[in-house]
Amino acid sequence: LLPSLPETIWAVQQISSDKAPGSDAIAPEVYKHGGSRLMAELTTLFQEMWRQGQVPQDFKDATIVHLYKRKGNRQLCDNHRGISLLNIAGKIFARILIKPLNGHVEQGLLPKSECGFRRHRGTTDMIFAARQLQEKCQVMRIHLYTTFVDLTNAFDTVNRDELWKVMQKFGCPKWFTHMVRQLPDGMTARVTDNGTVSEAFAVTMG
Repeated sequence: LLPSLPETIWAVQQISSDKAPGSDAIAPEVYKHGGSRLMAELTTLFQEMWRQGQVPQDFKDATIVHLYKRKGNRQLCDNHRGISLLNIAGKIFARILIKPLNGHVEQGLLPKSECGFRRHRGTTDMIFAARQLQEKCQVMRIHLYTTFVDLTNAFDTVNRDELWKVMQKFGCPKWFTHMVRQLPDGMTARVTDNGTVSEAFAVTMG
């Protein structure tokens, strides 16, 4: 189904007002207070993208800025976090795609133990579950082994081909998967530092 006007309005409402804009310098407040005509035009754009099966390159061009993590040597790259700034319109379209995707995987496709990036589930739930396991194992006098894994640059190293296979395995419609693929395919980025901007380079993972 084509993106609808209510979906566009909902997606705009989900975008935080304090988000930094991308290369087009259009802040989220412009969309939030742009009125009904802007929402209609934005919906028309999204619908045409859906028909053509393509996402504008402007939605894929990122500007990377670095933020100091406030710990460790400032001269070390590992102590800085890279933030990719994307055009807000592209983020709005991505929000429209995320909603049905979340709804689909919540239809019994994910185990109850999976709490990452799911609504109404979070760190508190995992802490409670771990505490319950500890207490029950103490009562039953059996060993409990816990493993903590901290993945370095997890988002930046996602294998996209494997991601599409997972979506196919979960039964996502082909055209929907195609539109999701359009967002990262052909993505480029530039790094900016103290007013200096690098040449664009391809982003092939993450």
